Amino acid sequence: MEEHRPLTVHHLIRAVILAGFAFYVVHLVKIDKLQYYIAPRMMPYIKYSAVAMFLLATYYLYLALQGSDHKHHGAACDCGHEPARSLPKHIFIYGLFLLPLLLGFAFPDKIMGSDAASVKGMKLTVKNVVQQPSGPLPTQVEEAVTDVPQSVLEESKTELPASEASPSSELDALFPYDEFSREYADLGKILYGQDVITMREEAFLEYISTIDLYRDNFVGKTIEISGFVYREDDMAPNQFAVSRMAMSCCTADAEPYGLMAEWSQAADFNKDTWITLRGKLEIKKYRDADIIVLNADKVTKIEAPKDPYVYPYFGNITELEKQ
Repeated sequence: MEEHRPLTVHHLIRAVILAGFAFYVVHLVKIDKLQYYIAPRMMPYIKYSAVAMFLLATYYLYLALQGSDHKHHGAACDCGHEPARSLPKHIFIYGLFLLPLLLGFAFPDKIMGSDAASVKGMKLTVKNVVQQPSGPLPTQVEEAVTDVPQSVLEESKTELPASEASPSSELDALFPYDEFSREYADLGKILYGQDVITMREEAFLEYISTIDLYRDNFVGKTIEISGFVYREDDMAPNQFAVSRMAMSCCTADAEPYGLMAEWSQAADFNKDTWITLRGKLEIKKYRDADIIVLNADKVTKIEAPKDPYVYPYFGNITELEKQ
């Protein structure tokens, strides 16, 4: 019996680890903080995995309690698979699972904010992420136009007065697109006609991408955005970023996005303070790059939302704006 005791111990340890992770997921669901770590679309899978881990824990517990019979059977058929007798190796392997589990229970659940943003790098422009439109007109159309005699072009201009120009044509000229950016252009046309553009949380990334992609069209427009205060060391005293952490799957892939803001009373708000800011859009230089800057008219302190992160929107963003 003594020679089979190590395997029973291994079964007990595995049962404890699996049950611990299962109960930790249940704990996060119960206190409504699972969204601090997992995107909503992944939550069902995490909950199902908790059930699976609990069942596996029950199975390992059963093996531990039935250890002696199991071992005798293995010895009789010469098919036992006992773990290697290396204590440091076992401590290291089980420690890889036990340490994060213990840390999860020991430390309070905290949303990612300025500290995570400073490590990952705040993105104040998304033009390097979104495919930019290739130009106001497809290449084939541009080439065709250059082949038309100048006299014909002049006549065509005089035939249609500027007052009769199609509004849709004017918008198409303002919001050119290619195969990658058509949805952004369609959303931009809708936002362009609004007096106040509110950055909706459901499609925060799509809104900020659209406004940044067609930034010149939105200069002077009033933008309203909610997020946490973030500062870089080289920002002026009246500057800060209104930021959100964007998550696709889990905290490991979270990225910070935001808009720079300028306000005379910026020092009144510490980092990670949640605010709603309204201001007019300008374009200014920051670190040798042109970025969007909101000249704030009004800043209001708010409570952090129940779900502080933003996620990619997989629906039709133009239909969302019509709701």
